Amino acid sequence: MSSKTLAVGAVAGALATHTARRLRSASLGSRSELDNNTSPRKSSSAATPTFAPMAKNVGILAVEVYTPSTFVSQTKLEEHSGVSAGRYTIGLGQDGLGVCGDCEDVNSLSLTVVHSLLEKYDIDPSEVGRLEVGTETLVDKSKSTKTILMDLFPNNTDIEGATIINACYGGTAALLNAFTWVESDGWDGRYAIVVAADIAAYARGPARPTCGAGAVAVLIGRDAPLAFSDPRERTTHAANVWDFFKPDHTVEYPTVDGALSQVCYYRALEDCYNRFADKLDKISETTTKGSVKEVAEHFDAESADYFVFHSPYNKLVQKSYARLFLLDARRRHEKGISFHREEEKKETKEGVEDSDEILAAWLTKPIEETYSDKALEATLKKLSYSSFKQRLTDSNAASKAIGNTYTASVFFGLASLIDRAGGSGELTPGKKAVVFSYGSGALATMYRLHVREPVQTRFSIDRMAKALSLTERLTSREEVHPSELDHALETRARMHRAGAPYSPVYPTTGRLFPGTYYLNGIDLKWTRTYSRVPLDAKMEPHETSLAPPIVLRLAKRDEVSCPVTGKLEVLSSAQEGHSDLHTEAKKRVACVITGISAGLPRTDGKVFESDNLDRLVRGDQCIAPISGSIKMAMLDKNIVQVKKLPGGKIQRVPFKTEKDIASIAAVMGTVNLTAAYGVPPGLAETMDIAAQVAVAAGMEALKSAGLVSGKSNSPEEWKLPEQYRDTTGVVYASSFPAMDAAVGEVMKYLQSKTVAAADSARLIAALRSRLIRASHDREISDDDEAAFARLLSRAKETEEGPLGEEITQLSKPYQFDRKFLFRVLVLGNAQLAQLAGCRGPNTQTNAACAGTTQAIAMAQDMLISGRAERLVVIAGDNASGDTLMPWLGSGFRALGAATACEAVEDAACPFDRRRSGMILGSGAIGMVLETETSCQERLKITSS
Repeated sequence: MSSKTLAVGAVAGALATHTARRLRSASLGSRSELDNNTSPRKSSSAATPTFAPMAKNVGILAVEVYTPSTFVSQTKLEEHSGVSAGRYTIGLGQDGLGVCGDCEDVNSLSLTVVHSLLEKYDIDPSEVGRLEVGTETLVDKSKSTKTILMDLFPNNTDIEGATIINACYGGTAALLNAFTWVESDGWDGRYAIVVAADIAAYARGPARPTCGAGAVAVLIGRDAPLAFSDPRERTTHAANVWDFFKPDHTVEYPTVDGALSQVCYYRALEDCYNRFADKLDKISETTTKGSVKEVAEHFDAESADYFVFHSPYNKLVQKSYARLFLLDARRRHEKGISFHREEEKKETKEGVEDSDEILAAWLTKPIEETYSDKALEATLKKLSYSSFKQRLTDSNAASKAIGNTYTASVFFGLASLIDRAGGSGELTPGKKAVVFSYGSGALATMYRLHVREPVQTRFSIDRMAKALSLTERLTSREEVHPSELDHALETRARMHRAGAPYSPVYPTTGRLFPGTYYLNGIDLKWTRTYSRVPLDAKMEPHETSLAPPIVLRLAKRDEVSCPVTGKLEVLSSAQEGHSDLHTEAKKRVACVITGISAGLPRTDGKVFESDNLDRLVRGDQCIAPISGSIKMAMLDKNIVQVKKLPGGKIQRVPFKTEKDIASIAAVMGTVNLTAAYGVPPGLAETMDIAAQVAVAAGMEALKSAGLVSGKSNSPEEWKLPEQYRDTTGVVYASSFPAMDAAVGEVMKYLQSKTVAAADSARLIAALRSRLIRASHDREISDDDEAAFARLLSRAKETEEGPLGEEITQLSKPYQFDRKFLFRVLVLGNAQLAQLAGCRGPNTQTNAACAGTTQAIAMAQDMLISGRAERLVVIAGDNASGDTLMPWLGSGFRALGAATACEAVEDAACPFDRRRSGMILGSGAIGMVLETETSCQERLKITSS
């Protein structure tokens, strides 16, 4: 961090000294004037007892805002995310969003905006008697952000208020509390400050474009230029719904039901607005009794000069304001009130028609059915378009540029209105603004503010607009590449997983606005400390990347292995006597892939070559023609395919020629566990080929992960270090586990009982006898005798030649292989565990072609549940080998699932109309899945 930064206490002390000196020398008169103008006036109360609260004119004296110095363009985010143009800019109605890394949190945002408010308006810390914060971005479940802010108020411990939490509503609750406190007879003449601050963060997905960050501080007092003049002018909605909530304190990301949340927003708006309009109608009727007016004016969507809505995204505000026109029409319909404003009549193709007539089809329709009615939405958009531009353009401008700021959102709307309408001189006394605040869960309030000319001269709309200069401040922000949003949020996610101690890295303080507070770090006791960027600091050039090198390195790693997170199973805190297991059980676990390997089918070399992954990426050919002997073995199976014909008839199609059966396959190369990994020959013989290639894949994956050295074929080079053995498990996936061994052994037995059971001489003699019996005179010709003699001679030559040994072996009586059970029972997972020393969880799964995917999911579950720190996932099959191909190839052809095409280019077209079935193959993969924490600790040990 910069050496020029100041500690919070030192800055607050300097501020207090400066402001106290100012008050002593120059402000005593103005303070007396303020006290005279803002203290309760008994004479006014006595004169108008019915409206005594109105005479106090409690409201907003000053506003200050803060948003990060960097932002992402929504247009460029569309391009970066690969979505259609307009998805975020038109679909959400957003222009940009603020980016906030791990060096800022809700405490730093609040410190920044409150300190700036005190400085800009020359407010002495002793002038503040209430300070309340609304936020949902918690950094502590006990200590409130309000207490952090007390460092800005040295020598003033008499400040009421706390931190309020309820989604996006907390700031409004704090505001209403402040209004009540200042309006009450117990008010001591000091100001109240309301702070709304949040960092809206969402996981990767459709909600991420609605991120944002910002904070607003509002000064509340009497004789305000923007006054909550009549406390009767407000309504509140409260309900129990689960539309948006944050049950997992280990992550910032919420659990959201987007569709339900929008409906809840509509329901709250409808409830608040209908009762709000009824209240104002009653107030209007009371004030017009006895006056010249014969009919009191009924409140509707065009009665107020301005509206300010809570804005998660601008399109929701547009739709919500438009729905007020429907609510107005339904209220008039229910109460029998005629639509009488000539200026609100709308022209249609049929002529002139008022909005009630246009909306006639929806006036009696159940309100819930209107929420998703697209025809109604289009109609309301047309009816409200000009009014929306007139009444909400100014208040929506900031949120469109900043993004969602949760509790601060509605206050940014007020600040934007003051900046734009107040700065242009349009926010004049007598004008009114209706504010609607909503927080999921759900709480909502609608209230009305009045613009007035205060008696005191210290605070005014004009001064607020100049102090805000919000449009200029937003223009001065640095636009960054859309990838910075992912970098920032992933860095924040790592911070939440890292625990204590922690040092922030993103961004560097040189990229923050002068006067911005930032997080120094979190120490071993979880204490957070903050510093402030000096007001005279120079910002770093914008051309460089916002993310520091360490963040870019981590992002590069995540491109290869993006962490997958899950929650630990809750364990009993008393289990095994460990009192902290309950806390440990709630930690978030990230799973990363740290090692990979692939064994490819190839007839020209070993299954495991150093260039295998490169071959996969290049798309090298691994498919070859099937041998003639395998084809004959398949034809010998008398394959019959059953086809269903139109009309329900069944046709049986026998395969009689080589063109009917599989012609190509991906055949396994050679694997020698003894030569490559030092596996004892006797142990290697207990594995079938599928298990052998899977074990080899596991060994290579462990080497890829750096868990074994694998420098030679010494068995010790392929064993895990002792400290990793108990925490490493194995999951094995295979579609045909041990079938190669089982089928091969059965075929050996059958051969011993058929042709191989007799020698050549006996077969020739048996054939001669059958020929004699078949002749009429029980004799054979001399030519036949000569042929048999030549056959016997040829048989003797064969037995004495190269084939003699094979024939001798086949002719031996069958002897059961004592290792048969090992081959069919002890599968690849057990074999790898024995060879590599994996003593963690060990299992096998079979889900056909989805087996490896299922194995990875099982491994992740084991990591998340805390059963292991790493899992080796292996998979192997040899479906195209000499033993299984005649059976599996015949089976897939009988089902019509395997292709009979002879050319690869005709057969390998799975997503083509010409596809005619699959190509059988073989191979293996290995993958090491590891908890991110375990990986980081292991790499630390390795590097040291």
